[in-house]
Amino acid sequence: MWKPDMPIVVAGSTLSPAEAWRHEFVSALHARLDGAVDREWLDKLIAALYQLNADQDPRQAAEVAFVTLGFDLPSGDNQH
Repeated sequence: MWKPDMPIVVAGSTLSPAEAWRHEFVSALHARLDGAVDREWLDKLIAALYQLNADQDPRQAAEVAFVTLGFDLPSGDNQH
């Protein structure tokens, strides 16, 4: 599992590994999107990605998500 170099403390409380991952992911994605992110959408994205990326650097996961979200899905009859 990913572990930050230093514990992340917010409002006097040390974040759990999952909370720290989310905090770093959100920070990185907000920076790329100038803060223009719907919170509900972001929560769903994090729930989906954290399960697959808990052991990865969350800032790198945010960069991959940002690049991936920029792609248009192909149109056509062969989609499932």
